[in-house]
Amino acid sequence: MKYLFLLSFILMGCGQWRPKAPAKDQKFFKVEWAKNLDPYYMSGNLPIGLGAPRIFQDLVYMGSIKGVMTAYDLETGRVIWDADEKTELGGPVEFFKDHVAYGGLNGRLFVRHYLTGKLKYAIDLGGPIESAPFFFNDRLTVYLRGHQVVHLDAETGKILWAYKRAVPVTTTLQRTTKPLMVGNKLIVGFADGYLGALSSQEGLLLWETKLVDQAKFIDVDLNPILVGGMIVTGSSSGELKAVNPDTGAISRSYGVSVIAHPILKNQQLVLGTNDGEVMLMGMDGEILKRVKVSKQPVSAVGWFKESIVAASFDGKMRVVDPLTMTVMDEFAMGYDYSAVFSDLVIHEDYMAVYSSRNRLYLFH
Repeated sequence: MKYLFLLSFILMGCGQWRPKAPAKDQKFFKVEWAKNLDPYYMSGNLPIGLGAPRIFQDLVYMGSIKGVMTAYDLETGRVIWDADEKTELGGPVEFFKDHVAYGGLNGRLFVRHYLTGKLKYAIDLGGPIESAPFFFNDRLTVYLRGHQVVHLDAETGKILWAYKRAVPVTTTLQRTTKPLMVGNKLIVGFADGYLGALSSQEGLLLWETKLVDQAKFIDVDLNPILVGGMIVTGSSSGELKAVNPDTGAISRSYGVSVIAHPILKNQQLVLGTNDGEVMLMGMDGEILKRVKVSKQPVSAVGWFKESIVAASFDGKMRVVDPLTMTVMDEFAMGYDYSAVFSDLVIHEDYMAVYSSRNRLYLFH
């Protein structure tokens, strides 16, 4: 399903773009600063932004399709440092100690000092890197597009082990997610419809469970989260499910399909559905509250200033009161066919958002 929406965005890019000025009477969405990171392109060759920013130590980090990683001052948007990596940067950064790690579509992993941008090391991993590396216990885990998981020593870049999975024969989105560490297991969703657990020490497959049984677009591409001791994840073409981290057994199916990564807040699941709804769900699967905010699927949800923010494929973000489930305000991202295919990144009183039209917004 997500593939069809991405394809529609690309096809619609053949038309003429009509910039729209953001509304000036916003009550909730207050733009602190914004950056246009759109590369030069010819008509009909629309570059779609799928990446996401990250915030660390009062800096906002964003990699661009043009291949430049930039660290911006959180309050002013002033460039602190940038680095031209000469490869499209499609995934967010990960932080460890005094460094940031991120990868490019050429398969190269970069590790730089978070404040100066000085390169610590770079290493070729052999496949496009489209998701954020994962840091845990002095190790970096990188999920490559070619269905490979690589585990490295974070300080040196030495490869400790690698797991490679066969490429599925069905049509998939070939997207990757950020792994989740549960005990000594790395929980990873795969493009063949399976969720798997790898041992963190050797990279051995401990268990695998098929979550989706469709003909195509079966990628388990929702970032897994831990809810009540169970792993909650799924695919946009199937239902959200809860899985036992010890055995891989499916303990519950939630009966909803989502594209947006689910989040857990106040012991409730905050969901954005493929039907354009924002939903609060109990950990037992009971739907507590719901409201329809768009005719298009909700692509991202976040919790900002004690409210729910939902971005949808109609190019708008809306803020929902979690008590009354009413829409209090909305923000149009300024260009036809804009959307958010990544995360809404929340840090204290700030929210960073990257649109498919390669605009970086910092809200305060």
